[in-house]
Amino acid sequence: MMRRPVNISIASIGSIGTVALAVMVATLLQTASAQVLRDKRVHRRGTLHETVYNTGEIGRAWRYRDHDITLDPLMEWPGNSATLIDGLQYSGQHNIIGGGISIAASYRGTNIFDLDQRLYSFGGSAGQHIPTTVAGVYSFPISIERFENYPLLDDGSLNPAYDPDEAEEVIVAEWGSNTGISVKRTSRAWSYPDYDDFIIYEYTFENTGDTDGDGIMNNDSTLYEVLIGFHYGVAPSMLGFQRWYGTWEYDFMYKNDLRGYFDRHRWLRYVVNIGNGVDADFAESGKPDPKYFDTYASTGQQGGGLMSPQVPGIQMLYYDRNHLATRGHTYALDPRVSNERMIDADSTLKQPFMNKVESGNSREDKMKPKLVPYTRWSGTYTPYRETQFPPPPGTEDSDSLRWTGRGAFNFRQSYKAVGHHIVFGPYILPHGAKLEFSLAEVVGYGAAKGPGEWDEGGGLGEVIDEQMPWHEVPHFYDRVIDPNTGQTLTDNYIGTYGYPEYVNSDIQTVKDVADMAYNAYTGQPPVLPYWPEDNPAHGIYQVPVPPPAPVLNITNNDRAHAVIRWGRVQESFSHPRLTGAVTSYRVLSAQAAIGPWQTLAEVPVGSTSYLTDSDQYEFIDDATTVGESKWYAVTALDSEGRESGKTNLTNVLAALGPADELTEVHAVPNPFYLNSGFTSGGAANVAQQIGFYGLPERATIDIYSYSGQLVETIEHDAARYSTPWFQVTRNDQEIASGVYFFVVSTPDGGAYRGKFVVIK
Repeated sequence: MMRRPVNISIASIGSIGTVALAVMVATLLQTASAQVLRDKRVHRRGTLHETVYNTGEIGRAWRYRDHDITLDPLMEWPGNSATLIDGLQYSGQHNIIGGGISIAASYRGTNIFDLDQRLYSFGGSAGQHIPTTVAGVYSFPISIERFENYPLLDDGSLNPAYDPDEAEEVIVAEWGSNTGISVKRTSRAWSYPDYDDFIIYEYTFENTGDTDGDGIMNNDSTLYEVLIGFHYGVAPSMLGFQRWYGTWEYDFMYKNDLRGYFDRHRWLRYVVNIGNGVDADFAESGKPDPKYFDTYASTGQQGGGLMSPQVPGIQMLYYDRNHLATRGHTYALDPRVSNERMIDADSTLKQPFMNKVESGNSREDKMKPKLVPYTRWSGTYTPYRETQFPPPPGTEDSDSLRWTGRGAFNFRQSYKAVGHHIVFGPYILPHGAKLEFSLAEVVGYGAAKGPGEWDEGGGLGEVIDEQMPWHEVPHFYDRVIDPNTGQTLTDNYIGTYGYPEYVNSDIQTVKDVADMAYNAYTGQPPVLPYWPEDNPAHGIYQVPVPPPAPVLNITNNDRAHAVIRWGRVQESFSHPRLTGAVTSYRVLSAQAAIGPWQTLAEVPVGSTSYLTDSDQYEFIDDATTVGESKWYAVTALDSEGRESGKTNLTNVLAALGPADELTEVHAVPNPFYLNSGFTSGGAANVAQQIGFYGLPERATIDIYSYSGQLVETIEHDAARYSTPWFQVTRNDQEIASGVYFFVVSTPDGGAYRGKFVVIK
């Protein structure tokens, strides 16, 4: 286990008794451990961004209300998706209301039916309206570190420590739990197209006997009836719900917009936002934007006209069969609660123990009685279900009966969709023993590429179609209907508009992404059906690598044009699975990080038209305007056109240097014509902002209405001549038409007064 180092001088040992020394060391260790607080790191390397904690939490602690704004990615796909529409700020395309792991265990001799005697640890896996407190109660943080394994260092030079058989971004988190089981989680992400839409997590659960995370064993007992659970509140997507309902809350997800599915071929659970309430027609899948569908769909702005095309999922890649309790050593295999169909050839319980879909309400008192060995919350697959409710012909795997006796996906509640719980065990875990698991978070654009795919789930409720375990998977090669008016917006969304640019390869649907996660983990292309128990305990991670994108240096010249420079060291990069050497670079710009992207230049390797005397490439974007915000990226391409990811994605505000002193400040444009059309993501584009020009490096701008009410205060503290304002008041409301006054003041007492007019 990783601990904070404790330094004790050798000279002090001779003057300290053995007992006193032991006490001092224990105290120092405990103090050092106590200094480790709940902390987080963020995966941003690929197009899927995620926040992970040293407490077991994923994204954040589970809660299903009061989360309309987030500063941290919550299974965000694509990343950098924050946007401004009609003057309102949206956090973007986030897809979970929280997640994490659970541990349940018992000591020998305790009453298994007395929940107060059972041990529980909810590491972000339980919650309701108010998040469950995790740190210091169930989880005790030990460490969290993020490691970069990109081929290039920040200064643009080759990375001498680069490991070709490791991910580009690795986060290692460790924590103790009140059960005495300590956890290590290693998560991995890549930027390569085909491999950039998933994050793979490897977990190790060790019975250390440390029940408070201080590094000291409190109990060396064997743990019995151990259940290990992985839990996600999956809800695609924040932007879609906010555009329709004004909020991203469970009350609008529950029994309404979402459908949960289980792809048994891939051990993949996923959620689709059908966007049409309880109507069985899936034509409205993806939730079309209620106001700007035509604009967004035709231009690719905001990622297209569908506000919730994201289909997030959780895929098991490996589960531990070591230490599974056998018949006679667990209540789960007691004849009173089990039968022969549940028992594997080695006398253990067939896995998973539980495979539940549930509401977003996963409060502690609801979860505790479910994490016991005598209750299979989701039920089990039976021969009766296989024969009575077969899937459509041609859609089932050949060894379907291998699922008999395993935890069943409770299709009747797939209309609740949000809560996804997969649990393994029961295990018997002696002191020092370990369990290992691997899973992937995967997100794709839709779940199917066309009609004819069927999976368990997708139901409309326990009464409406409770006898229908299988439903056809929604797809976007279909009509899109405005649910409010019934108007057909298009007869074939993908056929008409295609995929957005953040879908950067032929890996498109969530099932495509799951197959690539399997490929990365096992080193083999998938052959369906695949079974996690047949996979290795640790990933292989020998993926093909395109040439790396260069490290950029972007500045403004004296005309506020963006000057983009990059070196040549990546042209000498080698790799055992390199798809090809760099042959050219593509210079790209966009008003929003998710596109649409414009190609500004194609730069051949060694082109004298772009190389400077210092042997650096240089491109100048002379189309920028002072105060305009743009995103830039430069990708590397090989001879077959295979392209790197946009790992150097950079947001640049076109600016001049600050004024020497405060003289005149101009509000531009004046008058400002406020329109309610598209405003691009991130910082918004120059056509939708008022710029204040002529500023010194430090100044305060107070904006007042005609009646003298303070509308906004802007603190300008940058070596720039200007600063933008996006017409949003202190109360996050769009400003009205009228005359406005502004006062610019400086720390040395300087002041300037002006006015501008807004016409709506």
